[in-house]
Amino acid sequence: MKYISLTLLAPFLLSCAIAKNPVSREETIHPGEVKWLEFKTTDVGVKLFCKGQEVKVEAHKDKAQAIVIESYFSDLQPFTCSLKSNDQVLEEVFFKVVEKEYKAEKLKVDSKRIALSPKNQKRADAEQLVLNKIYASSEPRFLFTKAFQEPMNSVVTSVYGTKRVYNNVKKGQHLGTDYRAAIGDKVPAANAGKVVFAGDLFYTGWTVIIDHGMDVFTVYGHCSKTLVKEGDMVERGQLIALSGNTGRTSGPHLHWGVKIQGQYVDGFVLIDETKKAFKE
Repeated sequence: MKYISLTLLAPFLLSCAIAKNPVSREETIHPGEVKWLEFKTTDVGVKLFCKGQEVKVEAHKDKAQAIVIESYFSDLQPFTCSLKSNDQVLEEVFFKVVEKEYKAEKLKVDSKRIALSPKNQKRADAEQLVLNKIYASSEPRFLFTKAFQEPMNSVVTSVYGTKRVYNNVKKGQHLGTDYRAAIGDKVPAANAGKVVFAGDLFYTGWTVIIDHGMDVFTVYGHCSKTLVKEGDMVERGQLIALSGNTGRTSGPHLHWGVKIQGQYVDGFVLIDETKKAFKE
């Protein structure tokens, strides 16, 4: 009887010996920002879950890497990211979301420039469907091995997150970074990746979009000329376009956008996070 009891208990005792308490840590994030996460693990089949949703993770033989974002439109609720192997939680990251105040920018413009004509609205809507399809598909691995860099060495004229107030009425927010540029200035890629769009759009004119893998995209808008085509693989710093004054704009400049996991985020935070990750 004693032998039978030990036999029955053996699987339970073995599972207790194998199971470990998950490693945990705390992080802080602001609306519109990103956080580069790295986990020490030899399990190449791990999965990452944040807010109940799976987030793409790239696993190597000794570590796993992922990017976590917080929407600009955050409800400021704390959340947890769990790295799992099958049903076992290996590590947990507890995020505290801290409010960030973005500045407002008041603009006086002709009312005709705010409301679109039916023709232009139809074009903009059709282009948005094309863009949605582009952003819904991304390479299944990070295509870069270096930190992101600014797409232009110039003065920033409008920062990410700026609230746009047209004629004393709030009309949204600027979820990108604008650089002062003349027509024809060189525009290099912020990092290595695959060109998934190079063409003319109603809002951003001649535009290049690069997929950097794992739902990370960068956008270069209002260009006078694109120098790459869809399907091209580019390296960090490679010339991809010339700045311009195309699309819906009031003057020559470069608009740089960073879209990760379906949300536009602050490109400067991505630069800082990847600099730390790649020790640059």
